[in-house]
Amino acid sequence: MASVAPLFLIGVRALGDLAAELGSMDAAASFLLEIAEANNRPIAVNVETGPDTSSTAFLAPRSWTPERLQGWAAGHHAELEAEFGQIMRVGTMPAEPA
Repeated sequence: MASVAPLFLIGVRALGDLAAELGSMDAAASFLLEIAEANNRPIAVNVETGPDTSSTAFLAPRSWTPERLQGWAAGHHAELEAEFGQIMRVGTMPAEPA
């Protein structure tokens, strides 16, 4: 599906199922990163943050710059709002120390 869908999004339940199947959340994240890199486009991960709110993070290929990812996400803004409702904020997360 990730190879044909213009926007591949996985929800928290599917992410949990994937982690259980692969043995850990780290293994699930690595698997999703492999898919993102194989298709050269990000994978969206949506997690509910409240009764009527959620947060979506994008797992992009390592070769992508933050600016490229922001542009790509902006290009899918309407699709994301149609699926999840009004987008309140778009930003980047600080990189974790290596």
